[in-house]
Formats: sequence, C-alpha cells, structure tokens
Amino acid sequence: MSVESLIQRFRNNECTPEEIELLQQWIAQLDIADDAAELSPAQLDAVRNRMYRQLTHQPPVMPNRHRLPYRRLLVAASWLVLALSVTIVWYFNRPLTVSHQLAQSLPTVIENNHPGIRRITLPDGSQVCLNMHSRLEFDPQQFNRKERLVKLSGEGFFEVVSLPLNASTGGGKKPFIVETGSLRTRVLGTAFNIEAYAQESEVRVSLVHGKIALDDTATDQTTVLSPNQAVRYSKQTQSWQVLPVEAANVALWTKGYLVFNEVPLQEALERISKRYQITIEYDQALLQNKRITASFHNSNLPTVLTNILFVHDLLYKNAGGKLVIVKKV
Repeated sequence: MSVESLIQRFRNNECTPEEIELLQQWIAQLDIADDAAELSPAQLDAVRNRMYRQLTHQPPVMPNRHRLPYRRLLVAASWLVLALSVTIVWYFNRPLTVSHQLAQSLPTVIENNHPGIRRITLPDGSQVCLNMHSRLEFDPQQFNRKERLVKLSGEGFFEVVSLPLNASTGGGKKPFIVETGSLRTRVLGTAFNIEAYAQESEVRVSLVHGKIALDDTATDQTTVLSPNQAVRYSKQTQSWQVLPVEAANVALWTKGYLVFNEVPLQEALERISKRYQITIEYDQALLQNKRITASFHNSNLPTVLTNILFVHDLLYKNAGGKLVIVKKV
C-alpha cells in the first residue's frame, strides 16, 4: 500500500490499528513539538532526507517516540505526502540530470594516428598542425571564455590568433595556453612549435614569431622566449635550457619534412622506427649524450639513417628484418 493511500484511509477514518501505528512511526521521526501547528523548514528537510534513504534502500532508524494527537497526526501526514512527492520527482530525475552534466563536460579530443599531418582549426580561429602520433584535447564548454586552454601530447605547430578580453573583465588580450605535463606555454598571438611526446625525456618549444612565456607548475619557474629561440625542458630534472633555433626550420615538418632539432639520438631513432615501420635495435651506451639536428624531405630510410649515424661514427646493419645500430670499426 502506498503512503498516499494510507493517509487517505486515515482521513476517512478507515485505518486499522496496525496502519495507524505505521503512520505514527513515520510521523514520529519528524520530532515535532506538541504545541506546533505546522512543520518548520528543518522538520520538512528531515522528511526529505528520510524519504531519500527509503528510496535508495537505506534502512531508516525507527526511534521510540510518544504517540501524537489525531489533529497533529493529520497535519503532519499532509506535509508527509508533499515531502514524498517532491523527493520522488527529484530522485527519478536525478540520473538524467547527472548524465546530462557529464555529457556537457566531456573533452574534445583530436588525434592523428595515421601517416601525414592533420590540420585543425580551433573554435577561436587558431590553426594547429598535428604531427603523427599526436593528440590535442580541450574543454569545449570552457575554451575561449576567459582563456583558451588546450593539452598536447606529441608535436604540434600553432598559429594563434590574438583575441581581446571582454571589457567587463578589464580588457587586454585573451591568453592561449598549451599544457604539456607540468609545462604551460602562454601566448597572446604568435606562431610556435611544441614537441612533447609522452615517451620522450624532453619537451621542446620553439618560437617562430611573437612572444611566449613558459611556466613550470612543478617548480614555479617562468621564462620568456623571443623569435629564433627554443626551450629544451627535461622532464626528469625539471630544468630547461634556452637555445638558438632557426625559425625557418621550425615548421618544416608541416610541409612533409622529417625534422630533428637537437633531439637525443635515441629518441630520433624511435621516431624513425615509427615513421618507416621498422624495428631498430641498439645498445643505449652507444647513443648516450648524442643529439641530432637535421631535416629530410622525401628521403628513403637508408639515406636518413646513414646521415644521422655518420656524424656520431655509427652505422646500421640488416639482421633478419630489423636494423641494428653498431659502432664503426
């Protein structure tokens, strides 16, 4: 029997002694003073909380309280019906509301897991080129409000449009921020390149034009780059170096070039392995403290490997469908 039908039977003086006892137990939990004519907001809230426990199958606590007079029992019962109705409506609509909020908060994820370059136009009009094995993520609900925040894994070349803030927020320019782990690159309107592959030991940020600031949230350090400068950031030591870079070469990869700018030789070989889909084996001791700066366009695998290994007195050999890096003799 429902609570509503029980209360209706009570009003019609049709309840059995057992039903009156049940109703009194429900109302007794309101803890109403004997001289009260109606329920206070706190008492009504107590009803809602108890109803919620009932609906979610949590056993209610049934305290032993005194019996209530008939008139007060009827007043409280009327409030009980109202509280039950409100709670039922809220409870059965709650999952839909939560699901809707979760759907709204899902990030937009753009990946490039195929050979070639993927070109993206962000909602603010900024342009991004994603290299192979790269991923860009942003919150569509928050992007381009007070700031423009994206997260990058892999390599991306950004051409950011300059946008003003609303006058109500004090004017100025709306910042564009790229997060790569603990490193945040802040810009207003510029062109720059970021290499931030998850499996590599460093993040490299190179500036073509404009100005950018880099913040390390792990150490609270900040540095500012000017054109033709790059930062090489170590994930392990959380330290960085500012180095010169040829701005003209920074974005060559967006035109199909294979580009290495002061990349550790071991990580360069891993990129080559993925690009040409071949297994490359090596002794890490042979590659330690070796770096490579080079660019190749439409070059075959033998040409690329021969050139990057030659400067370090290394070469490669074919061994049953894989390549092995060895030292020159």
